[in-house]
Amino acid sequence: MDSLRKIFGVIFAILFILTAVPALILSNFDRNAFSVETYQKAFVKVDFYNKIPELMAKAMLSPSTDQNQFPIVMQGMSQEAWEEFFQKLLPADMLKAMGDDILKSTFAYLNMQSDSVQLSMIPLKTSLVSDNGVQAVFALLNTLPDCTLQQLGQITIDLLTNSEIQLCNPPEKLYPLLRPVIQAQMQATALAIPDQLTLISAPAEKDTRIRLHFVRLIMRLSPILPLIFLLLMTICIVNSLESWLIWWGIPLFITGILASIMSLSGAPLFSAVLQRFLINRMPAYLPTILLDYTRDLASAMIRAMLNPVLWQGLVIAVLGFIMILVYFFIGNKPTRKIKEQSEAKTLI
Repeated sequence: MDSLRKIFGVIFAILFILTAVPALILSNFDRNAFSVETYQKAFVKVDFYNKIPELMAKAMLSPSTDQNQFPIVMQGMSQEAWEEFFQKLLPADMLKAMGDDILKSTFAYLNMQSDSVQLSMIPLKTSLVSDNGVQAVFALLNTLPDCTLQQLGQITIDLLTNSEIQLCNPPEKLYPLLRPVIQAQMQATALAIPDQLTLISAPAEKDTRIRLHFVRLIMRLSPILPLIFLLLMTICIVNSLESWLIWWGIPLFITGILASIMSLSGAPLFSAVLQRFLINRMPAYLPTILLDYTRDLASAMIRAMLNPVLWQGLVIAVLGFIMILVYFFIGNKPTRKIKEQSEAKTLI
């Protein structure tokens, strides 16, 4: 009977180890990979916020964008010109605020706290009607060829008749005359831009987030399975303090060592698998502005998952090692006592 209990104890101990390591990884993935703070730190490292003007410039040149809604000075602009415009228009703190707004809205959507991913356009509209908007337009004009005498004359006529100004780079002495015209066009543009831009909205039927929510629920509940095996092993074989120390100590030590090794050596493999998943599966969940950074997203997720696993694995391994040491310390006491009694009898 004791041998049968030991066999089942070993089986449950092995099952605990095999399930505890994946559970440790999955639970950390669910806890950290869907947190805004994780990507804020990652995007600072990859300079994501300063790349927002480039992404916005690409959006302005997309087929879905109607160029006719912009002032004439902005129509037909190249991507480089749009990038420079947004860089002049949006200071660094405003770019970070807009990037964080995208992240927060995205993860609120993924966590099913909202039904859409939205970007607040109020910072952009505020900048358009401020002096930043005027300076950004002047920066655009500086990228154009210098105005000829004929064009300068036409600009003067256009200013007097409130007509559209021809595109060229006017001399700086005309800037005070152009400023009111540019301000009026920027105000009209700001009024035409909505306060919120919807990047993704949940469909009325077959919401793909339900599947993701189910997968995350499995990740969240994954630690229950190894705990069940640990409990079964305890019921099956543990009957004293010494047996509890050794039957818990060895599985915990092995689990901690394996988790630490996987956190150190498994990063390239996990990153490649996750990057492939993001490319193939995540377009249904993420805005296009974030899909351009799947590699950075995958790296951030892996770091968020594996860094805690390393430290948790080390703590579990140390705990298991201490339990093993205590077992040998306690377990050897009766043996030493019997040996001392035997030696005393021999001397007598």
